[in-house]
Amino acid sequence: YRCNVGVALTCPAFPRQHSVSVGGLGSSCRRINNHSLHIPGVVTVALLHASRLIKPCRARGVFLPRQLSPPATAAAAAAAEAEIEMAKQNKKQKKPSQDVDSGVQLKVCGPAYFQTMRGTLLGREMALILCGEAHEDAIDLTRQNCVVESEEGWASVSPCSSMGFDGEEAVASQDRLTLQGAKSWAERIIDKMDDDDDADDPDGMILLFEPEQNSQRGTASLFPSDAARDVVAHPVSKHAVLLEWADLDAGAREFNRRRLDGEDVPVVEHDSLIAQRKIERRKEGTELFDDWLLRHACSDSAVHVEIVLEGPVHAREVELHVEPSVSPAPAAHECLRAIELDSDTDSDQEDDPDDGTGAFIDYLRRRVESQVPTDKIHAVDPRDLGDAEDPALRASFQKLLHKPLPADVEEAELNGLGAALAVESEEDDESDSDPGSKTRRRKQGREENWRQPVPSWEAYFGAASELLYYSPFIKGDYAPFLAFCVGSQASLRRFFKTLYFGTVPEAIAILQLDDSRRPLSRLRSLAYQPPEPGAALQRRPNDQGMIPIRAAPLDCYLKAKGSHPPRTWVSGVAERLRQAGAGDLVAAAEAWYTSDVESFLADPKASDHDGDYFVAWLREVHRDIFDDIDRTDPEEIVKSTWAKSETHPKSKKHRHKLGDITIPDFDAAFAELKSFGDALAKGSTRSSTKRERVLAKMLVDIYQLRLVDLAMSLSVADCALAAGAGQRVVVVLYAGTDHTKSVTEFWRSRGFSNTGLPKQGLVGKENWEDDEPRGLDLPSYLHDFGSLFPVPPMRR
Repeated sequence: YRCNVGVALTCPAFPRQHSVSVGGLGSSCRRINNHSLHIPGVVTVALLHASRLIKPCRARGVFLPRQLSPPATAAAAAAAEAEIEMAKQNKKQKKPSQDVDSGVQLKVCGPAYFQTMRGTLLGREMALILCGEAHEDAIDLTRQNCVVESEEGWASVSPCSSMGFDGEEAVASQDRLTLQGAKSWAERIIDKMDDDDDADDPDGMILLFEPEQNSQRGTASLFPSDAARDVVAHPVSKHAVLLEWADLDAGAREFNRRRLDGEDVPVVEHDSLIAQRKIERRKEGTELFDDWLLRHACSDSAVHVEIVLEGPVHAREVELHVEPSVSPAPAAHECLRAIELDSDTDSDQEDDPDDGTGAFIDYLRRRVESQVPTDKIHAVDPRDLGDAEDPALRASFQKLLHKPLPADVEEAELNGLGAALAVESEEDDESDSDPGSKTRRRKQGREENWRQPVPSWEAYFGAASELLYYSPFIKGDYAPFLAFCVGSQASLRRFFKTLYFGTVPEAIAILQLDDSRRPLSRLRSLAYQPPEPGAALQRRPNDQGMIPIRAAPLDCYLKAKGSHPPRTWVSGVAERLRQAGAGDLVAAAEAWYTSDVESFLADPKASDHDGDYFVAWLREVHRDIFDDIDRTDPEEIVKSTWAKSETHPKSKKHRHKLGDITIPDFDAAFAELKSFGDALAKGSTRSSTKRERVLAKMLVDIYQLRLVDLAMSLSVADCALAAGAGQRVVVVLYAGTDHTKSVTEFWRSRGFSNTGLPKQGLVGKENWEDDEPRGLDLPSYLHDFGSLFPVPPMRR
């Protein structure tokens, strides 16, 4: 390649050399202006890679190569062609966000809403665009008309001759129907099943239509999705028609089917699919949010644009701190070894394709990182620090290690004993009723080249959300740590305040972590001690990576880059702002964070609008109710006074009064944990109860949930510092609606407002029905950021 001139790409894989010139690469984003659609696939991959490998270096006005792993050839070629097609469409448009034929502004699909506020910060005029999302998958946001709910109907199954069904397994059969009549007949049965709480899920049901000889009429049979297939014993005629009740979106159907089968769909293949689907949505007059955002972030406008994402903090912002005088974590206390084995995932949710991959917010992060300079991107969720799910980011953390991490002392102990792998008994299995609806399925456990994550205090506490919301079947426990190493409500308050606003050594000094107590700082043991007297110690099955940091990281941990003494990442951001003269803002953020946490702790049930805590509480403390109610909508459950029994759906007598069930407040919860700690101090080795365990997870997670809000608010201020003095700044923040509402509240308290903006600066709404089109008509100021300035005077 040649700086500011173009790129020459060659492909030696072909008999004669192919060369393609790529020129006109802009200073803020990469565009392919000279391209050829007839070139071979490998060169197309090279074109795609060229657009991603070249990164602007604004200080020198040259382009530098970015290190990325090459994608799979076929999928990347398809993605390249899709992106080129979109570029061709954009080139025809007078304005990038206008429809080619009508000249009408394209709608934008992605966030549930946009909330715009304006104010002045650190001597800069600033517009803050908060985009709240409902955690949808990218595949769903690119459905026809941007309706995220799948449209169910009859999809052809081919070839039908490969399948045969036993008529005895049919749900129903009917003679003398036309094919269209058979479809209508079967659909009426499915509608009744949808209305019947006791009926099986009709998704995947099979309609077999066998026409009579020389007639348009025939016999229709409806089979359940799990009906046995046997073409030898039950052959079907070559004229038979086989249909499946399924998602009519063929691309989404195939993608979700692969996920249900446990396949890890490569990211580049997923992104290629989304790029192709976006072309169809543009024809409907809608573009996906990432294209809207990149157009603004990569423009040559005088307005300085920064991006804040609810995504994993990057390794470039931290470094490893090692305490040479501190030994690795000792073996776990007996109370942790006695915890029951993990249960399996929820069998009720095995038909849910959501495996934790495919989220739009992850797709957005990849798109932004491929196009926008890294200094303009602020990923602010530290809860997985050192153990990001993205393989490339996880590898970047491993590079921070000075030497390999020491082996867990329990591993050596179990190896020395020749400990057998513990196997769960059927009576201990809770798989039929564990929720698991958000579970990231890692059915094969850790990958073969798995390496112990780099420790961080953020990831140590961040596991609480994983265990509460996503993987409740994995057994981990904060109760011993809180009860015996923290000891009181006051100590917990001081510890987290110091950890996130002071230094790590100061925070550790608040804890009681001498040699006798340190075994209680583990969250999970590698060993399992069966309850039978004299039973040999066994090896506990691995946690599938859900508890990355099993013990409080005293010997080494990630710290904010350049911090001395060491600080956590968010504390490093706070200190940077203090040093820049924004100490009053940091103090305000600290007071706001503390107040928000205290409000949540005072009434966890009322404060948790999503209902996740309440469902977790029912699961662990009111198991009979949990197993007997519809749990598909936690947000409705937490607001409900009554819930009908699924066992006796028509009986009022068997209803469950959810309104009377409460979750203990902070003081009451810690009092229960303190009793557990007192028992440990007297020599008890019993494991915590499920009630104590879920209370401990909630107490920890409340601090971490609001930590993300704190990080977002501080990062907005950090964005102002990134711009030159007196420069006009637009910060686009994309996160879950719960976080964006919290950040909005903070910046309103700092004088930011929607004064002068139509409809109070709000576009969209927080709650959408699944069958509503999500495309938003944006006002002119969201198409032209320059019109957001000058900002009106601030009011405190």
